[in-house]
Amino acid sequence: MRIFLAILVSLMCLRVDAEDLGVPKHNQREPWTGYILELLTEALARAPGPEPDQWHWVETRMNQDRAFAQLRTGQDLDIYWSMTSLAREQGVITVRIPLMKGLLGSRLLIIRKESLDKFERIKTLDDLKTVSIGQGLDWPDTAIKTAAGLHVVTSSSYESLFLMLKAKRFDGISLGANEIDDELAKQRDPDLVVERNIAIAYPAPVFFFVTPKKKALAERIEKGLRLMMEDGSFNTIFDKRWSKSLIANNMKNRLVFQLPNPLLSPQTAEMIRQHPEYFFFPPLRQEK
Repeated sequence: MRIFLAILVSLMCLRVDAEDLGVPKHNQREPWTGYILELLTEALARAPGPEPDQWHWVETRMNQDRAFAQLRTGQDLDIYWSMTSLAREQGVITVRIPLMKGLLGSRLLIIRKESLDKFERIKTLDDLKTVSIGQGLDWPDTAIKTAAGLHVVTSSSYESLFLMLKAKRFDGISLGANEIDDELAKQRDPDLVVERNIAIAYPAPVFFFVTPKKKALAERIEKGLRLMMEDGSFNTIFDKRWSKSLIANNMKNRLVFQLPNPLLSPQTAEMIRQHPEYFFFPPLRQEK
């Protein structure tokens, strides 16, 4: 009994002395979540806190806006990652280092095979406005494309987007150049293909966001990521997850429609201007 009590006290002390971090539970919908968690783990290891980190997994199969609301309160979720926007940066601490080198802003389309000829006829932005694009209801991409005059159809459920595409509710689903192959393979539907002639591009970095209650945690993450960029380990993790040649080939010989991103905060727009080297495909400069 004494041994049991000693072990119990030791475990309780360990919990008291640990930094408790609420981290989003792995989401099978996002094939790049493992990569993000590896970056986070390495960044925290390079900038250790006074106590060891103790993660607990928070279920985030909610929409992204609700996740940000939860992050702002800091009651359970301490860290989140997402494409940024001015609204999302309000009430949280933003770590402005693009985790995916801006690749989610280089968008390709999954379409029905029968629509290949339709997309081959697209030569101008006005032509692009004649097709309909499926997006998540709360994705920043939705507002970016709508502001550019594109025809966007939304769904609150990611999984239902593919059902809607097959039901001809719209013409294509827009996904990042680094995630589209994984997603198409997961669908296992021979009637769905990657559209081969166009791309849509806009500055859309993915950041870590931290609850305002944990400023020291945000400082640790930023310090760790910068150390990783300096010693090359950031690129090593990126290259392990994605083939640069495959991404480049996915974008090769395409007509690229460059769209402005009116959702960027002034701080993020300035980061993009100052650090084009952070991006796989450096975005065009935007006016404030």
